Amino acid sequence: MSLERVRAVLDEAGFNLTGELAAEEYDALVPAAWKLAGLAPRARGVLVVGHAGRALWPRFAASPETRLERDPLDRYTARALAAAAAEAGPGADFALYSERRGGSYVPLVALAQRAGLGTPGRVGVLLHPVWGPWLSLRALLFTPEPLAAVQAADFSPCTDCPAPCASACHGSAVGSHGLDAERCYATRLSLPVCALSCDARLACPVGRQHAYPAAQLAHHYKIRAS
Repeated sequence: MSLERVRAVLDEAGFNLTGELAAEEYDALVPAAWKLAGLAPRARGVLVVGHAGRALWPRFAASPETRLERDPLDRYTARALAAAAAEAGPGADFALYSERRGGSYVPLVALAQRAGLGTPGRVGVLLHPVWGPWLSLRALLFTPEPLAAVQAADFSPCTDCPAPCASACHGSAVGSHGLDAERCYATRLSLPVCALSCDARLACPVGRQHAYPAAQLAHHYKIRAS
C-alpha cells in the first residue's frame, strides 16, 4: 500500500484532511462493537478522513450524487472511500461517520484529536491550527498496513481568546466551557438566522479565510437540523 497514493485519491475527491492511528490506539478509544477484530480484522492502521476549507464543495457539486434526493454527500463520500480502499489493497475497508454499530456511533472527534487533527473549541467542533473550525470528519479508512499517530502540536487557541464566538452566538449557547448543545439546537429551531448558518462559528478568528462558502454551510446546517 502507498499511503501517499491513498491520500492522493482522497485529496482528488476533496477529502484533504487525514490523520493516522495505529490499530491499538484506535481500539483503545472505541466501543466494543467498533473494535478492529470484529470490524476489519485484517486492518493494521486507521485513517481518520475529513475535509477542510473549501476543497470539497466544488468537487461534490460537480458529482452525480449532488442530484440525489437522499444523503447525497454521504453517498459521494462512500464512493470516494471505496476508491481509496481499493487503492489501499486487500483487507482495506471503510466506515462512515453516520454508521451505528452495537447501538453506538464511532467517537470520531476523539479519534481525530488523537490523530493530531485539532483540539476541541468553544463552538463545539475541533479547531485545526490552519483550518480553524472549518473542517468536517466524514469517515474512517481501515488500512492493511500499520500506521501510527503523530504527536499533536500544543495548540490551545481558546485559552487567551476574547471569544468573539460567544458574543456572536444568538442563543448564548457558547460559553467558557464549550457549547451547550441543547441550547444551540433550540436556538436553531426558533431563530431563522441560525437555521442555515452559524455566526458563532463564522466569528472564530482561527482560519477565518477558510470558511465554507454559503451553499456548503447551508447544506451542513440543514442536515443537522433534519
